[in-house]
Amino acid sequence: MARKVDAVILAGGVLGKNNFPKALIEASPHKTVLERQIEWLSPVVDRIIIACRDYEAEQIKKYLQLRGNFVFSIEHELLGTAGALKKALKYAKRSDVIVCNVDDVTNIDIHTLLNFGENSICVANPRLPFGVIEMENLNIISFREKPLLKEIWVSCGVYLINKKIQKELPEKGSLERDVFPFMKLKAYKHYGIWKTFSLQKIY
Repeated sequence: MARKVDAVILAGGVLGKNNFPKALIEASPHKTVLERQIEWLSPVVDRIIIACRDYEAEQIKKYLQLRGNFVFSIEHELLGTAGALKKALKYAKRSDVIVCNVDDVTNIDIHTLLNFGENSICVANPRLPFGVIEMENLNIISFREKPLLKEIWVSCGVYLINKKIQKELPEKGSLERDVFPFMKLKAYKHYGIWKTFSLQKIY
């Protein structure tokens, strides 16, 4: 029987003055980033915990017909990614938990990640959103359109943790600033798809 884990989707955040949830950004025709994350996680995950603010949860429930083992972890104030995860982990039943940002879309093989082990951050080579020009004096000698930065590794916004981390998380704070720098972590190198949806622009 395939190993099962739980998942936390950090789905908080809004765009623009109308407080449009990031979770409802369109990732592809007729599919939001939240739906895309659920589709990717569902074959391996037993329970999906969606962490967001109360009014974001209302809009998500209004626009999406979620079917399956879902739980909303509701924030009534901004807790940051660390605080949101601490609260969401109360709903996790499995010891191993995949945590992902709602607006980081990837095709990471979850089974391979699970075999790699807990306390892992998935990393990838980013693609520069600009063309790179090489020059001699003022003469352009080469042009590379949106190259991959192969010497640089960045977080894919996907983590595999053990639920026990909950007691070490602050009530409010950032995973990136207040938690990860003080943990012993492994880097799971991902060479496939990774797209970040920010302000409806794909990088």
